[in-house]
Amino acid sequence: MTFHLWTVQKRNELQESLNLWLESMQARGLSPKTLRNYRDTVGRFVNFLESLNLTTLDAVNPPHVRRWLLHRQAQGVSSYELYNAYRQPHTFWRWCMREGLTENDPFAKVEKPKVPVKVKPVLTPDEVQALLRACEGTHWLRLRDRALILTALDTGARAHELLNLTVGDASRESILITGKGQKQRMVFLSSTTRVALHKYLKACPFPLQQDSPLWWGRYGALTLHGLLEVIQKVGKRAGLKGHLGAHIFRRSYATWCLRSGIDLETLRQLLGHSDFSSMKHYLNLVEADLKRAHQQHSPVNALLKQKRR
Repeated sequence: MTFHLWTVQKRNELQESLNLWLESMQARGLSPKTLRNYRDTVGRFVNFLESLNLTTLDAVNPPHVRRWLLHRQAQGVSSYELYNAYRQPHTFWRWCMREGLTENDPFAKVEKPKVPVKVKPVLTPDEVQALLRACEGTHWLRLRDRALILTALDTGARAHELLNLTVGDASRESILITGKGQKQRMVFLSSTTRVALHKYLKACPFPLQQDSPLWWGRYGALTLHGLLEVIQKVGKRAGLKGHLGAHIFRRSYATWCLRSGIDLETLRQLLGHSDFSSMKHYLNLVEADLKRAHQQHSPVNALLKQKRR
């Protein structure tokens, strides 16, 4: 009698859970870039656990998570990358718990790494004026540049959101755009911006329909790379120091809105954030404004002034 020996491969619950979670994230409509980021970071975490001979969710405990963070520290990652090495695996683990895959939470007793607050610059009014002066002229490309700068400042839209605008959007006061995670929101165009867009489109030499892309270059519709290059070139013509990225317009929009007294919930909706955690860095930008406001309205200062009178 012949016996066949079958090799039984041990079930890897961690890898299976990771694959299910990534499918769930994809079903939510997250961008390919975000999915790659999750797959890379959480995949490394799972691979690290496997190197410790851990293959099940219940086998992982807080010391394993701490060893993972120490492992990433030893690799010389930045403080922001170290924070993500905690945050993204924690997000994955919370999903596993919500799905009933485990009741074990190895992150519960592990402190999250601290991230030093970096205040990124925003455009000053003088810099905005310099950018607009760099767009002066009657050539259709200069008219396009002016319209693009004003649209970016007026909406706080991300680069890919700007790229997805159509010719038909240019004449509307409000535009429904689709942002990160396929979340939709309304943005608004001032009359000044709509006039700039009208002048640009009137001068644009390409045959345009309502559903045509809004932004064009010498050789056709702009790609994302082309749009970013346009912004950089305007910055160089304006004499601005350093690299001018598209996101500085979004930061400037948020900061100026806060300085003008907008409430956080309204700003959150205008920016398309799902919660307030993503808005902390915008609040840091107006810390100096808050300090000045405190000095101006401090109850102690007011009482002392009254006493001196």
